[in-house]
Amino acid sequence: MAGKKIVLKGHKGIGGVAEGEALVCQEPVNLMADTGNCWTDPSDATFTNALGTPSVVGKSFKDKVLVFPTGKGGIFSSNILMDMKAAGTNPKAIVNTRSHPVWVALCIELGYPLVDRLDQDPVKVIENGDWVKVDAPKGTVEVTKKK
Repeated sequence: MAGKKIVLKGHKGIGGVAEGEALVCQEPVNLMADTGNCWTDPSDATFTNALGTPSVVGKSFKDKVLVFPTGKGGIFSSNILMDMKAAGTNPKAIVNTRSHPVWVALCIELGYPLVDRLDQDPVKVIENGDWVKVDAPKGTVEVTKKK
């Protein structure tokens, strides 16, 4: 049913308010391992690791609300996303089941809205193509279902 709205609620997040189309990755994300091209070419925001992130391989997260369970791995995701922001290929906001400390620090530094620990698992509720509004100050994620 197109247009059905669901509001996920949690504690206050990081950053401001952003909205856009969702890209949902079912697996934890490490930008260095899972977006190999981004490391050398920050203008390419495409997931490339079929073993690490098979649910989104070949899909771009440019201008999307990126939804994934948590981060994995180390600090290189920070370097990559900083370069991607400079190139204009970054996501609009991030929604996690439970955020990894590297991603929290990154969102603080770059000003991305980030919300986690919601009353429902966002990876299970949100689908690719849903319209998502992340309101970090309120700790809410409003999902308008595409179907």
